[in-house]
Amino acid sequence: IGVEVTMMLTLVGLSEGMLEDAARRARGVGADIVVRAPGTSVISLSSASMPQKILDFFARQPHVALAAGTVVYPIGGINTVTGIDLNEFNKISGGFKYSSGGPFQRADDVIVDQYYAAQNKLHVGSTVKLMNHEWRVCGIVEPGKLARIVIPRAKLQDLQGATGKLSQIFLKLDNPAHTEQVIAALKKQLPDYPMYSIEELVSLYS
Repeated sequence: IGVEVTMMLTLVGLSEGMLEDAARRARGVGADIVVRAPGTSVISLSSASMPQKILDFFARQPHVALAAGTVVYPIGGINTVTGIDLNEFNKISGGFKYSSGGPFQRADDVIVDQYYAAQNKLHVGSTVKLMNHEWRVCGIVEPGKLARIVIPRAKLQDLQGATGKLSQIFLKLDNPAHTEQVIAALKKQLPDYPMYSIEELVSLYS
């Protein structure tokens, strides 16, 4: 009985820690709204199915200052690789804080956070195999922003066979006070798309 109780407590503690980490990384993006593809939930690891051109639609909406799209690909267990357009991401989030190295220089570059680098004994210039592909670590960043493993979005779309497709979209508003108003207006136009304020998202993780 003692062993079973210990295992249960360990699993509960691990899951709570994972959720808290996910919430912190979501908030670190700097967005006010998260949009997911129809038929998906915010905690599911969905494939890229939203058309990338929908970013232009969101960017034109009242009070939307910036829109950024990502592609998320599961690589086993709880680990995922996230594809980003670095210019989009830098504008919406303020950019990563690099402890060593720097941004992508080529399509096969990967950025990892300090935790992932320490766990896998990686440094700038290291080679890591993900998705049956060899990647060069170009930068190591402080944790708490979006994801632990980040690669160029176009490359991930190509590897997935999902050219021009996104998994999720982040929206930054001209004023966070307009969040509920913007979500309500967007849902009238896109009723099948799940949408969450960043605070609602964080509460779902907690």
